[in-house]
Amino acid sequence: YDPSDMSTLFQDSAGTVPVTAVEQPVGRILDKSGRGNHAIQATTTKRPVLQQDGNGKYYLAFDGVDDALQTGNIDFTSTDKMTVWAGITKMSTAEYQLVAELGASGVVSGSFGLWGHYQSGAYRFDASSAGTASVFSAPYAPPHAAVLTGIGLPATGARSIRVSGTQVTTTGAAVPGLYGNHPLYIGSRAGTSLFFNGRLYSLIIRGAQSSLSQIEVTELYIKQKMRLP
Repeated sequence: YDPSDMSTLFQDSAGTVPVTAVEQPVGRILDKSGRGNHAIQATTTKRPVLQQDGNGKYYLAFDGVDDALQTGNIDFTSTDKMTVWAGITKMSTAEYQLVAELGASGVVSGSFGLWGHYQSGAYRFDASSAGTASVFSAPYAPPHAAVLTGIGLPATGARSIRVSGTQVTTTGAAVPGLYGNHPLYIGSRAGTSLFFNGRLYSLIIRGAQSSLSQIEVTELYIKQKMRLP
């Protein structure tokens, strides 16, 4: 999902009214993978807004109150491996905020979550996998722009989090098993809670194990979209 590609953005959930400028709501963002997993928001008041930062980079602005997008079910039941990248800036001090989650809850088997936290005066990012407990990074002073990479390998008991190209946490004890056939929620939990307040520059979901070189080149791609060093 690429907010910088305005041809993939629409103001309505049906995809009939294109987004043509910043300050317009986004009710539909197309899946650029070609698999048709488009993310929508049917309620007009709950749509994120296309914005542009001081470096001229485009992002979706989520208000932390009720803005959210979601897809239909995405079938990841053939894989026990997951890599998720997101370019974000978290703007608020709310303790729990979801950037993206596969499934309606972190305890659902086959789920995957990528979060932005605020705890003890600093941001913390973490990833959860297949209904297991989350992996936390070290604190970051707010506000903090970052490329997050969440990695889930339940078959080997591994889940980890990278922040802007640095491996910050690796841990085991993931529940073995395949991922699920669930909607992908962007900016919230199931569209009803844990709303993300911040900027989303890019979101990439890959139902596969990614090599270090694949991870690094994707992180660099998103960094360039955010103009991060």
